[in-house]
Amino acid sequence: MVSLAPGGVHRRAFLLAAAVATSASALIVVACERVPLLAPSGSTITLSTTTTALPVNGTTEIVATVLEPAGTPPHSGTHVIFTTTLGTIRPAEVETDENGRAVAVFDAGGASGTATITAASGGANVGTTGGLKIVVGAAAVGHIVVSANPTTVSPLGGTSTIFASVTDINGNALPGVPVTFTTTAGTLTATLVNTDPSGAATTILTTSVQATVTATAGVSGTSTGGGTGGGTGGTGGGTGTGTGTGTGTGGTTASQTSGSVTVNVGAIPTIALTPPTGVLTAGSPITFALTVTQPTGATTQIRNVKIDFGDGNSTDLGAITGTNLSIQHSYRTDGTFTVRVTVTDSLNFITTAATVVVILPQPPLSVTITATAATSGSTTVESFTATVTPATAVVSSYIWDFGDGTGQSTTSNQVTHTYTHGSGAFVVKVGVTTTTGQQAQGTTAINP
Repeated sequence: MVSLAPGGVHRRAFLLAAAVATSASALIVVACERVPLLAPSGSTITLSTTTTALPVNGTTEIVATVLEPAGTPPHSGTHVIFTTTLGTIRPAEVETDENGRAVAVFDAGGASGTATITAASGGANVGTTGGLKIVVGAAAVGHIVVSANPTTVSPLGGTSTIFASVTDINGNALPGVPVTFTTTAGTLTATLVNTDPSGAATTILTTSVQATVTATAGVSGTSTGGGTGGGTGGTGGGTGTGTGTGTGTGGTTASQTSGSVTVNVGAIPTIALTPPTGVLTAGSPITFALTVTQPTGATTQIRNVKIDFGDGNSTDLGAITGTNLSIQHSYRTDGTFTVRVTVTDSLNFITTAATVVVILPQPPLSVTITATAATSGSTTVESFTATVTPATAVVSSYIWDFGDGTGQSTTSNQVTHTYTHGSGAFVVKVGVTTTTGQQAQGTTAINP
């Protein structure tokens, strides 16, 4: 057994007590160092930001400015805690700078709605009713402008692209917002479209009658931000006790917003194409009667009228209108042909009309010569006339052979020639060529 002298026992007890006291003091110091600085009693917090509206997943900087009752910033490093009802604050706890400003970033996230952002430090806070309000996504819709291109479609049916441009309550383009399209007539390629990065949503209308397209975006209801809030603070180590106030600048959520555009239908021009009556033959010119008129009140103009004769030939008539306009054409071959008139207006709308003509084969070409003599003294003047059948043939040239070694070319079917009276018999010939290339020859005998 080991025994200790009384003096030794007391010494050891003293040393143990001193060690315990030293450890307790150290713990007290450490605990004091870990307690954050908080705003003193009567301080105020004001929240501010550069925007009160954001698209989904948008971000903005949030500034909490802390002032003591005397209007001066608190000690730098004063602890401020941010909270939000929508999205996230990064970081949620921030220390003030020498100007009393604590800066964080609000991330809106992917949901639409109204974020109420608050901040607190000790007895000073921005309460839930007076926090900073930021509207997000569909809740931020402030205005919709709806347009169409074109604003007038063909009376036979056509398409128009509908544009909805969405801006927030501050007039900035708002991407990622659902837009609902409805129409009073026709069909839409899409009825629910999210806005693109430029804040635009598009759909395509197909219609043959007047239609009004409406675009709607946003959420119903309004709420305003701003105001004051406060509460009773508890006892904090080295920070004091009391109450504080705070203010926040808030936004206003827009009501559901709509815009409309009307797409009109162009007027149909009147077109009539009438072929001639009777027997129509190849190689003979035929005349069509054409009528083109615009209806009363038409907002477009005729830009061009084109007629296709169905045989590979067509003619642009330009911006003509009127009744019983004469259009002439000659078919080189027989057959059945569809003749079509196309009218294009100033909006490039096309209207057509058609008719069918039956062209018979061209009859054989023949020519006969008649002669009339006039004798005077020793000479005889013969007058020759060439008669071509069919009568519809158009002769381009007559080649005459007078039988006495002389000849002549004319475009007329009549010619004269002088012979010596009593010089004998002569055979006169004429060769004709039509504009379509047909040829024929006729002869006659004379005895001047």
